[in-house]
Amino acid sequence: MTPHLENKLKAEIRKLVSNAKAILTNQIGFPLGVSKMHTLIVYINQIEPITNINFSVVNEYLSKIDGCPIGSERLQWEKEALKKQDKIIDEATYYYKDRIVDTCFHIINLLNN
Repeated sequence: MTPHLENKLKAEIRKLVSNAKAILTNQIGFPLGVSKMHTLIVYINQIEPITNINFSVVNEYLSKIDGCPIGSERLQWEKEALKKQDKIIDEATYYYKDRIVDTCFHIINLLNN
């Protein structure tokens, strides 16, 4: 791996760890934080695959909330429609939260070296 790619990998891993901490401390909304986590994982895996953490729960969760507004796009939704979408998000979050929290701790413990 070239020094440039190695530095880029380290920077992206730092972002992933920071995002995991933000999820755990509620500094970022859970659905948006998990979406950001997915984006970072995809980018990191293009440089060098992360093999010591199972990220399947991230994909499972995101597939359940696919199409639901999770960021600033929420401001463009009509109130009643947004409430219906929030029920979908809330149910998925309730079901997957423990596993995603575990994944956040794995990220912090295994990659924060």
